[in-house]
Parts: sequence; C-alpha cells; structure tokens
Amino acid sequence: MEIPALPEGIEDSRLQRLAAYWDSCRAGRAMPARADIDPLDMGYILGNLALVEVRHGGPRLRFRFRLFGVNLVEDVGFDPTGQDLEQYPRREMGEILRISYTEVAETGRPFRRRRHRLVMDGRLFENESLLLPLSDDGRRVDMLLVAVILREWQPGT
Repeated sequence: MEIPALPEGIEDSRLQRLAAYWDSCRAGRAMPARADIDPLDMGYILGNLALVEVRHGGPRLRFRFRLFGVNLVEDVGFDPTGQDLEQYPRREMGEILRISYTEVAETGRPFRRRRHRLVMDGRLFENESLLLPLSDDGRRVDMLLVAVILREWQPGT
C-alpha cells in the first residue's frame, strides 16, 4: 500500500501539530493503528477530537462515534458518543460527514477541509477539520481520528 501524503494547506497550528504526530505514529506505514495513538500526547487538542469507528459490511460503510470531545459537544450542542452517524440530529451535516468519512475510509488518505461559512443556531462560524485514518492491519481503515477547530466568524479575517 502506498504511503499517502499529508494534506497541504493546514492553517491551524493545533491541526498542523496533530498531522505531524499522526505522521510520526505511522512510522513508515500507510497509517498508524489505534494502539499507536496515545491520548496523553494530544492534550493540546483532545477536546476537539472525535474518534469514529468504521464498520465494514453491508451495502455501505457505517460510522459510530466512540469519542466526541468536550469542545465539540459544546460547539454542536449534543453528544453523539456511542451513536451511529445515522442518528446524528442535524441531517444535512450528517450527510456531509458521511461523505467525508467514506472518502477517508475507502482511500486511506488523510483529508483536510476548510469551510469558511457555516451557520449553526443563527450564528456564522468558520471551521477547519482534519480526518486521519487508523488501521489495525495496515490496509483497511477501521477508525478515523477527526479534529475540528470551530470559531465564530469575524468579518475581515
């Protein structure tokens, strides 16, 4: 399996640091295993992380939230820990997540998304996210390490 490159253009310094950490944990492999990742090494971003299980089988991939950081819970107003993505209360956002998660799970390539305008609860936000694949066998993605930095949008920034 080829070793995918890290996404270019990561703006947030915490996401840059996480990408470098993930890259070091894979130690020359296409992607690290979940066991290679130590939450103690990610204290600077832990509240902004989600750990998503990838379930293979059936007509399409399914995703289950194993961890949803406290900052993410605060930002979105609910905690989907232990729930499947199909249960995500914001259907439109759930579909966007499913598409992104599927892309990373099928390709094994890290993914960066920058969205400048996102409306939630009548307020305008900007976000940057990083999706990093994890694999116990080095071939099939079985977990996603997802980091999201969400800020209220400030005109002129």
